[in-house]
Amino acid sequence: MITCNENNIRDFIDEHTLVVVQFGKSWCPPCKQLKPKIEQMSLDNPTIMFAYVDVESTQDFCIESEVMSVPTTIAYHNSIEIGRVIGNNETLVKELIKKASV
Repeated sequence: MITCNENNIRDFIDEHTLVVVQFGKSWCPPCKQLKPKIEQMSLDNPTIMFAYVDVESTQDFCIESEVMSVPTTIAYHNSIEIGRVIGNNETLVKELIKKASV
């Protein structure tokens, strides 16, 4: 999982077919709990690209993506959002990744 910012997140999503992005904040406890789980999911799903975005450094993209709370995890296929999970719910994130890989 790579960390993206306002300068490269759009390109990252556009350059890859399947992308899962975790939106979070560095000081957010649920975000900190979810991040290593998603990092493991990225190792378990090598055909999907994973990114972490700190909402404080990507405010324009977060507004554009309608991210209202963190953590939020969004899956994209060919740059189009195909689903999202709001909150620290590992089970729902795994289901989102399964949906993205079908």
